[in-house]
Amino acid sequence: MITDDFNQKPKYLKYILYVFIVAIIVVILIGTFNYFKNRENDIINDDKPNGESASFTAKFILNGASSITSDSVSCTIKNNSCRIKLPKATRDGGIVLGYSYNMDSKTADYFMNMDIELNNNITLYVISYKINTLDINQNELDYVEKNNLSCYAYNRESKCSVRLPSFNKIGYEVRGYSTSNKSLTGIFFPKENYELKEDTTLYPIYNTNARYQKINVRKTLLVNGSFIEIENTCPDVVANRYLTYLNDIKEYAPYLLFGNKITFLGDKSFDSIWGDRYVGMNFGPRKLRAFDIRCSTTVLNDYYGTMVHELGHSWDYFYSVKKGNNITSNADIINLFNKYKNMSNRPFRDYSYSNIYEFFADMGKYYYFKYTRKSSEYVNMDYPNDIKKVMEKYICIAKNDYDEEKCK
Repeated sequence: MITDDFNQKPKYLKYILYVFIVAIIVVILIGTFNYFKNRENDIINDDKPNGESASFTAKFILNGASSITSDSVSCTIKNNSCRIKLPKATRDGGIVLGYSYNMDSKTADYFMNMDIELNNNITLYVISYKINTLDINQNELDYVEKNNLSCYAYNRESKCSVRLPSFNKIGYEVRGYSTSNKSLTGIFFPKENYELKEDTTLYPIYNTNARYQKINVRKTLLVNGSFIEIENTCPDVVANRYLTYLNDIKEYAPYLLFGNKITFLGDKSFDSIWGDRYVGMNFGPRKLRAFDIRCSTTVLNDYYGTMVHELGHSWDYFYSVKKGNNITSNADIINLFNKYKNMSNRPFRDYSYSNIYEFFADMGKYYYFKYTRKSSEYVNMDYPNDIKKVMEKYICIAKNDYDEEKCK
């Protein structure tokens, strides 16, 4: 007889088989989960498959510095972190600020001996600078704008620039600066940028090369950075009137006063130096023109106009300090001069066409009294539009610190 227990055995076997299959599936799932979990940890920890720990490296470029304790530093990932200490760098005669990702930076992203964390390989540049100093030998000067200047040469730079200061020696002709105190004239000039490669001393040069005599000065002033010297035979009434003109020029055309030197000479002193044919005389080094003006009570001459005209000469030459060439070296001025010189019906006076320098000085003088500081003597005169346009271009350049881009 077949019992019920016997009849149930196939069901038990099926049940056991099902349980076994389910158990296998669970084991497989658990194993798969653990595998991917472990791989996730491997990725997080950046562990290599063979069990070796990953590492990162920071490389360092001197970038103008002189030395560094190590040109690369590496770290190995431990506990999800990879940290390094930045090395020490030095610059001969200079200062190291730290490190930056940008080789041209003037500030540091990190400092020496600082602990930083690496998440990948990086390259850092040493950020450093050297201070170059210019000393102006005062050499018995009566005035110097600054006698010590400095600038910063950053990173790979070996040089930097400073703007040379104005100076004065009362009664003498100012000739600029030289690297030798025995020079008769300067080779560098006030307001000019001077490149410093190392600590340097410059000597102010002054003498009596053009006048052949020292001027006996009773009073000195500084007007808009320009030196005014009043000779002891120049009457107060004339000197005061001239100072009024200069204050006008300072207000209406300050670009004409830039550290140049102006001397008011009494009649006899002016005659003994320059002769009796002139009322004003422009002289001196190419980039540092001065002028003398006759102190006279005679009303026949336009001394205000003379002053603006002579300042125009000085400005023409000073332009080369900023731009490399005189204003009168530029094609637009040359073209205007040639055009109007050959006309029968010319604007301005005949003397304007004696040479291009007088033409430009009168361009400035006539413009000043027709448009800037309007005078009844000039306001109705002919001033061609093409001359006006060119004149205004150079005035604009001067007023914008000689940046031509602002005047197009």
